[in-house]
Amino acid sequence: MASTRPVNRPSVRHPSHTHPLRVCKARGEDEMICSGCELELTGQAFKCAKSDCDYFLHKSCFDLPRELSHKSHPDHSLTLHHSSPYGQPYTCDACGEYGSGFTYHCSACQYDVHVGCAFIPENVKREDHEHPLTLLYNTPCKGREDGAMFICDVCEEDMTENLWVYYCKECDYGTHVHSCPVHENHQPKKREREASLEALRMQSLMAAQDELAAMRIRDNIKNSVIHFGDEPRYKWVYE
Repeated sequence: MASTRPVNRPSVRHPSHTHPLRVCKARGEDEMICSGCELELTGQAFKCAKSDCDYFLHKSCFDLPRELSHKSHPDHSLTLHHSSPYGQPYTCDACGEYGSGFTYHCSACQYDVHVGCAFIPENVKREDHEHPLTLLYNTPCKGREDGAMFICDVCEEDMTENLWVYYCKECDYGTHVHSCPVHENHQPKKREREASLEALRMQSLMAAQDELAAMRIRDNIKNSVIHFGDEPRYKWVYE
């Protein structure tokens, strides 16, 4: 099991859990799952101080802001929920995958985003494409009257129009927001695809933690709504 040796402070409280949490160092071979993002627990983390309670949190999930303004949903802010607001698993409006842990939620629109998906980068570079890909908050086929579906150029699966996509306009090339693996005959293996999604979300959460720390130091902001990114200067228009 992961070491529960205290670091700096013996225990802390988090609103997502009724018991105190202790700092621990998680190893990959422990195969523990974060109760927040539902991904494998690695690195600095927290575990429930009660030995019979399997509640764990990444340090990055522990530090998530309670409220978030996000470009994907500009009309309303998103509030962090520590469990599904529906009493059953929710569907992430970014990647289309299910979730039952933490979510950023808009109650007015029933809009939900995994905490990992909320912080994915706006631009990525894939080894199998020559240009950088830009994050869009719906597929380029949204609103087409002919009912055409956008197809991921890596796994060749149809994508519903409201899903987020990484896209190269110059080449009309796009992929799911998680990193689709390339396989023989273009048939994705579920286990490897889930592993790619997990790695991307974890990287995004770690980057979010670093960004939060830098913003607090630079602006001396405490107990306030944190905004990520500037407003877009233009919108893509597809005809």
